[in-house]
Amino acid sequence: MVISTLLIAHISFSNSTNGMASTFFIPLLKSGMNLLDCECGSGTITAGLAKVVAPGLVTGVDLELGQIEKARVYAQEQGISNISFRVASIYELPFPDETFDAVFIHALLQHLQTPLKALREINRVLKPGGIIGVRDDDQGGFILAPYSPQMERIIDFLKQFMRHNGGDPCVGRRHRELLRQAGFINVQASATCEYDGILEETQKRGNLAAKLLGQMIETVIDLGWASADEMEELADAARKWGEHPDAFDAIIWYEAVGWKV
Repeated sequence: MVISTLLIAHISFSNSTNGMASTFFIPLLKSGMNLLDCECGSGTITAGLAKVVAPGLVTGVDLELGQIEKARVYAQEQGISNISFRVASIYELPFPDETFDAVFIHALLQHLQTPLKALREINRVLKPGGIIGVRDDDQGGFILAPYSPQMERIIDFLKQFMRHNGGDPCVGRRHRELLRQAGFINVQASATCEYDGILEETQKRGNLAAKLLGQMIETVIDLGWASADEMEELADAARKWGEHPDAFDAIIWYEAVGWKV
């Protein structure tokens, strides 16, 4: 599985707040459920889900030990006791068949080389009648203003870099297809729009884009996509965009839920 830490940290400028991330899924959860949060990161979303299903147990998994350690600290600070974390791959979950009542996956399928394989593994660990919720942004629905060739070039680079790492920047629109192929039924899809519309937010996005470009620079140069000078110019353009009084960005997030037979 090729998943770049850089990309998981977030390839887009989108502002996926923890509250919005699971809003579509929470109404389907019940107290007492056993829930799995895949690629849980620092555990903030996981902690919120644990509060919803308490006294049910929530397990967060992530490939990176550093993220798991952060998640454990966060849960402890929040005083959440019905939660645990462990290092694991979504392709080889260390749980018996039919362990969980619900599984949540946020901003992960877009980074996977074989998302269908991951969804079939999730189907395995779900109980009959269990529910899955997935959410990914779709880079094909990105809106940015003011327009400039440099900012368009940056967005193209981010998409290209994701594909180079084996991901699909437009996987969100395929949620229903993938869930159905993985054996889930009654698959329902929805979408939300997230945006940055004040100076403080656009400054953060511009700085994030510049940081991402800096982290990509060695790979980009090695692959012959751009020169060091061009990458520096693009990073500067990103920061300047974030400072522009008219700056605005928006992106569509696709969500879907499905049930195991």
